[in-house]
Amino acid sequence: MKKLILQSIIFIVAFAFSVNPAFAMTANQEKVFKKLSNPISESEPNDTKSAANRVNLRDVVQATLDDEDVDYYELVIPKRGKLSLASYLGNDEDENDYYYNDYSITLYDADGNQLAAGGSIVEAGSYYLALQASLEEGTYYIAVKPDEYSYMGSQDYYLGFNFDYDVDFQITNLAADVASPQTERNPVTFTASANKAGLEYQFSVQGNVVKQFSTDNTYQWTPTVPGTYTVKVEVRDPAFPDAVAQKEISYTVTAYKPDFTIQSLTPNVKSPYLAGKTVTFATKTNKTGLQYQYSLNAKVVQAFGSKNTYVWNPAKQGKYTIKVEVRNPQYPNRIVAKQISYQIVDGKVSVSSLKANLSSPRPTATSIKWTAAAKGVDLEYQFSVYQNKTWKTIQNYSTKNYTYWKPKSAGAYKVMVTVRSKLSKKTATKTAGYTIYKPSYFSTPTLKSNKSAKQASGTYFHFTAKSSGKYLEYRFRVYNGYYWQTIKDYSSSRSLSWYVGYKGKYKVAVDVRQKGTKKVKSKTLSLDIREAPNATFNADYNIYYNFGYFKVSNYGYSNLKVTKMQILNNGKVIYTYQPKNWVTIGRTYQTYYFYPKKSITQFSYDSLIKVYYTYDGLTHTSYLYR
Repeated sequence: MKKLILQSIIFIVAFAFSVNPAFAMTANQEKVFKKLSNPISESEPNDTKSAANRVNLRDVVQATLDDEDVDYYELVIPKRGKLSLASYLGNDEDENDYYYNDYSITLYDADGNQLAAGGSIVEAGSYYLALQASLEEGTYYIAVKPDEYSYMGSQDYYLGFNFDYDVDFQITNLAADVASPQTERNPVTFTASANKAGLEYQFSVQGNVVKQFSTDNTYQWTPTVPGTYTVKVEVRDPAFPDAVAQKEISYTVTAYKPDFTIQSLTPNVKSPYLAGKTVTFATKTNKTGLQYQYSLNAKVVQAFGSKNTYVWNPAKQGKYTIKVEVRNPQYPNRIVAKQISYQIVDGKVSVSSLKANLSSPRPTATSIKWTAAAKGVDLEYQFSVYQNKTWKTIQNYSTKNYTYWKPKSAGAYKVMVTVRSKLSKKTATKTAGYTIYKPSYFSTPTLKSNKSAKQASGTYFHFTAKSSGKYLEYRFRVYNGYYWQTIKDYSSSRSLSWYVGYKGKYKVAVDVRQKGTKKVKSKTLSLDIREAPNATFNADYNIYYNFGYFKVSNYGYSNLKVTKMQILNNGKVIYTYQPKNWVTIGRTYQTYYFYPKKSITQFSYDSLIKVYYTYDGLTHTSYLYR
């Protein structure tokens, strides 16, 4: 109930009044009375109903009350409704807090019957008296009285009135002429009706008043944004404008879905095209009455209008994106777009290479393919050959960047490609020299090795070939006992370096031919590759006892025979020993001893031992360091 009473006095906030200097309000009090303006003053004497001050339904009265005083106010209600009263007493806040229970406000009907009495409320630290009553049409009286035992003396007070008329009609309908949902930007008319004539109607959409109170009970709305809206009508009797009835309905607006398509966006000249030339872009759709907007690299160059073409004269080369946006003018925010890429070039032509699939020289009647690489737009290639101070075209302009040439006579030639742009007519050329020869005699090659044919595995060989004749090329092959393998294919190089890693019987062959021909002459060498030694030696001599030992660890598969051992000082032999049976078979080790006839007095820690031995048919030497 306290909340209800508080609501009943809030009407005072709607009035503003100038504060009486003798009645200074605090900040808390002003939160309720809000600087209410133009209050009416009490007129004495008004101590009886017959002398009551006449007040209106929106008045605020400023008056004075003392211990012996009674103030009456007369209120005429023209129509049924609800009355709300609120009163604040006290010359200052302390007095208000102290005396608010020392007086009362009472409501009477015309016959003097008490209808309601004010009750105290507290809001934001301030105290008030307030009452509410539902009243019929008629005359009523309000009495402001001090209590019987009050000692308030003389106090100012404010008395505020508010009245809400009851509505005596009903809104019978609120409807749209087009059923929800409806597409955006189509007008909708809302019509309200009530069961009483002479009323006024006000329309709101989403809480915003779109048509003020008038006797027109319709509102035409053209929504531009899709969504679900609350449409409200408020209805009042102009004789009692505070008595308002309202009704709401929900209405959905949907987005317009374009009912057309862009069939094509076409330039009148195929891309790429030249800078400084005019290009016209045309848009075709399946519906008339549309608007078109053109953009170039995201920048609008022709705003929306009925023209479906755009004329462009590009000044700079580059890649461009041309975009057209199409819309129905009734729905300007619903756009269908299409874009294409278009390239503008300067028309320059450059040739980066002209290459033959076969290196020069080549014999007559050889078919040679020439290929050109060029930059430019819409290019054509022409190939020509120069010999004996004359250029001869071998392929007229075409889109092929290659041609085949089969010369019948020997000589030094020049081959030229001329490249032109069909678009700009600019050209560029590139020339290459080429030699054609007639096959002739050449000799059978010789093949020499830097080492003898019998070697241990792990040996590097260097072979050199030689043949007399022109335009020769050499190929080197090796036979490993099972098959021939090309080690170095045909080239102008006459030498081969080759490493032999395994034992076996090998053949090395060189093939010679004139470049581009099939006739071949060959030479072959045989190699006998033996197993390389895989052994360690350990030896020492005891000068005091005049004997020494020699240990052989043979990790290989062939027998190892030591044939001689020498001890050297600074390269000079100071002792030689030639054993007869120091043979260590494969995969074993053996220690041998030697006994000089006399002590080797020159033997020292700086002495070097040199070993001579045979392994798999080859003689080898090794040095042992102490």
